[in-house]
Amino acid sequence: MSNPFPNLITSDARTGLTLARSLADQLLSQIDRARSTVERPGGMNYLSPAPVSKEYTASILFYAIAAANQGWLVKH
Repeated sequence: MSNPFPNLITSDARTGLTLARSLADQLLSQIDRARSTVERPGGMNYLSPAPVSKEYTASILFYAIAAANQGWLVKH
């Protein structure tokens, strides 16, 4: 994987959410590609785990982005 890591510091929460959605898309596409190339152990037909939704993935990433931005605190 030669994907560069983006800067998680954003100007506001809306930009952070946009970044989280973009990262979720990238992450889920990488997981789908990896899932299709994995061989099942012993030739058995094990079921793959249920995929995680884009919304859950984006919300976890948004939390990390918010933490990196210290909650976008505004100093008055």
